[in-house]
Amino acid sequence: DNDLLQIIVIFIVIGMYFFFANTMKEYAHGPVLLLWLTFIHYLLTVLYFGIFTLLSNNSHKIGLGSFLLLFAYSLIPTLVWFIVNSVLYGLIPPPRTPSFLGKGFSVVYVSFSVGILLWKILVMYLAIRFATGFRFFRIAYSMILYLAAVIPYAFLLYSLKLFRIPFL
Repeated sequence: DNDLLQIIVIFIVIGMYFFFANTMKEYAHGPVLLLWLTFIHYLLTVLYFGIFTLLSNNSHKIGLGSFLLLFAYSLIPTLVWFIVNSVLYGLIPPPRTPSFLGKGFSVVYVSFSVGILLWKILVMYLAIRFATGFRFFRIAYSMILYLAAVIPYAFLLYSLKLFRIPFL
C-alpha cells in the first residue's frame, strides 16, 4: 500500500503525544523540536534499510512507499509505550516505594515494557521482511548493524538532553 495519508496520521498522533507529554512534565526542549527529531530518526531508519537493501544486491523490487509506510507502522509500539509511561507518570509519580505495592507495580511495569519491546522487535522484523524481502539471518544482521549505530546515537541524544529514550 502506498497511502501516505496513514503516515501523516501516525505522525499527527505522535505530535499530539509530545504536546500531551509536555503538559505532564516540561521537557528541556519543545515538543515541535522533538517531533522533528522523531521524523528525522524515522527517515534515517528508512534510508538505512533502503541503502542496506540496495547494497545487498537483493533482487527484491524496492518501493519507497512500502518502506515509508511499514517503518511508520513500526513506530506504533513505541508510541504506545511512551503514552503509557506518561500516563503512569501522572498517576503514580516517582519515587515509588519499596513496599509490596511498589514492588508489584515495578514487576508489572517491567513486564509490560518487555512485552512492548518484543512487539516492537516483531513489527520491525516484519517491516524489514516485507520492505526488503530479506530472509531471517540477513534481517538479524541488518538489525544488529542498525543497533550498533543507534545505541551511540541514543547516548548522544541523552547527553544533549533531547531524549532519555529515543523515539525510534
